[in-house]
Amino acid sequence: MLLHYAWRRIKSGGMQWYGRPHVLLCIVCCSLYIQVWETTCTSMYCVLFSVSRYGRPHVLLCIVCCSLYPGMGDHMYFYVLCVVLCIQVWETTCTSMYCVLFSVSRYGRPHVLLCIVCCSLYPGMGDHMYFYVHMIFGLNGLLASGIALLGTFVSGSVWGGVLSVTTFFYNHGQSTRVMWTPPLRESFAMPLLFLQTLILSFIIRKRSCSLVVWTSLVLATVAFLLPWQFSQFTLLTQVLSVLVVHCLRLISSQKFLRILLAYTLAFAVNVVLQFGNNMLLTSFLPSCLLSCLIVGLLSSTSHLLKFRPLIMVVEVSVVIVGSVLMKMGVAAILGAKEDEHIISILLSKFTSYHDFHTQLYTCAAEFDFLPLSYVLDLTWTLLLPMSVVSMAIITVRVVKHIFGKEETGHSDDVMATPPGDLAVQVYHLMQTVAYVVMATLIMRLKLFLSPQLAVVAGLLPSLLRASGLSRSQYKWMVAGLLVCSSLKGWHNFHLQHSVIGEYNNPEGEQLALWIRDHTPETAVFAGTMPTMATVLLTTGRPIVNHPHYETASLRNRTYHVYSIFGRKPVKEIHSILHGMGADYVISEDGWCHKHRSKPGCSFSEMWDEEDPVNKERPVFCAVLQTHTPSPFQLVYHNPVYRVLRVANGNDKSDSH
Repeated sequence: MLLHYAWRRIKSGGMQWYGRPHVLLCIVCCSLYIQVWETTCTSMYCVLFSVSRYGRPHVLLCIVCCSLYPGMGDHMYFYVLCVVLCIQVWETTCTSMYCVLFSVSRYGRPHVLLCIVCCSLYPGMGDHMYFYVHMIFGLNGLLASGIALLGTFVSGSVWGGVLSVTTFFYNHGQSTRVMWTPPLRESFAMPLLFLQTLILSFIIRKRSCSLVVWTSLVLATVAFLLPWQFSQFTLLTQVLSVLVVHCLRLISSQKFLRILLAYTLAFAVNVVLQFGNNMLLTSFLPSCLLSCLIVGLLSSTSHLLKFRPLIMVVEVSVVIVGSVLMKMGVAAILGAKEDEHIISILLSKFTSYHDFHTQLYTCAAEFDFLPLSYVLDLTWTLLLPMSVVSMAIITVRVVKHIFGKEETGHSDDVMATPPGDLAVQVYHLMQTVAYVVMATLIMRLKLFLSPQLAVVAGLLPSLLRASGLSRSQYKWMVAGLLVCSSLKGWHNFHLQHSVIGEYNNPEGEQLALWIRDHTPETAVFAGTMPTMATVLLTTGRPIVNHPHYETASLRNRTYHVYSIFGRKPVKEIHSILHGMGADYVISEDGWCHKHRSKPGCSFSEMWDEEDPVNKERPVFCAVLQTHTPSPFQLVYHNPVYRVLRVANGNDKSDSH
């Protein structure tokens, strides 16, 4: 379309400089279009033909494992924007590539004008790296907007939205980590979550919705589920929360089934776009959706049970039992083990069970239990107290509704009184409870809890006003809450803005330069997961293992590569690495002596439990600091990294 537009402008004479048509524009546009096409085709080739960069002989379907769609979309948008900016700039100026190539006379004498073309005319954003980061930050601006809109809609008052977004910013450090790790998949998904929740809340509240609203829910769910594989667990909590709302007969069975069908359609689209991702297919989400559909279809028979709490227990039990049985059956049929580590992590939280894979997670601070400091931080800004009071008021209303003291709800599918407000409040109550459980078990998941608490806190003024507050009392109460919250919140806000950091890793840069200059492009590397991601990104060399730990085969490969931090015999380690096709292995002294905050979390201790037979042997990576045992060859080292040759190859590398 852009090329067609440019060609029409040229033919019509609208793009002329110095009296002649400027055909160079078409050439540049074509070249940019070809770049976009080549980039897309390269990515799709990786998608369709499973081209692996993770080391031979392992073949990995990268679109399934690495959620490439956000990066592909950003890359294509970058080049399309370049073409658009080129057209706009060249239409309004006469100093484009024409000036460079044809030496146009300026100021009365021949002068070759050095012009910067296309996106380079815009400092910063013209660089793809800056463009990528700016896109993520811009997208995350939707997170605050979504919280403000959701708080306004749920509370029915603009002041509720103001209170929600204010408490969000006052607890920004506990609500997101995009400022520290922008490239994470969650940075793409989280802003879309609260917009998707806004659409879902709108559907729950309204008696009927148009096709446009239902289509928006499907598209928003697809957009949230596609970038981040953890999104499926969030959607699972949404489905269970909507189930509770239905069990209370606050929404009709027809609406409940439509919501489930919208989620099912979004799930099916994601499975297709991710080429049959086993982790999606064997997750609890499809099993739960199917179980809830059965409950929704059979809800017309629930009048046989007169006691409402008993109806809720029966329906929830059917969903839980059905979901577990179907999930186990599908996993057995497909032979998938992608989410075994998640089950193991949850098991380790409640029992003494642990293995190598679970300890890689649970030994990290972000996968530990929620610390008390989090509770105190949210208490000082009043976010937690306001949320608790709101949840308590909603709980009282739910209890009254269950025992028939509040006339709102459905008699099967016939609405008695409009229950929209209570339905939305109950949904957010259950969603908050789910996030509390998730964040308590895994501290990293507080990024779901904190924004959700901000939304629930925005409900407080409206809930209290329903008890009989006058309009002036309502405004004074909101103002008082904002002032009290600001006493600590304003300090937090300034503290976040005062943080200035810089990432500096000269040893890593030296390593990347050495790999690029002294190893062949076909050389395969093994090492720690973060280092392997850096090697692949900066040098383009194939790697054996990768940080995507949600793939069972990659977990197994990482397990074997990390034997360099254990006590296995040297020849056995060499055999393991050589068998995986590694030509070089990178050892890091810092990881060898890494002592974490919890006992039993150093690699030597982990391997002592995993491989007790070799417990008396020296640690391999520690031996490397004194000498390089045969058959390994030390080819490069600096204060942080050591590169060892694993297999004899034809390439020659100098020792440094």
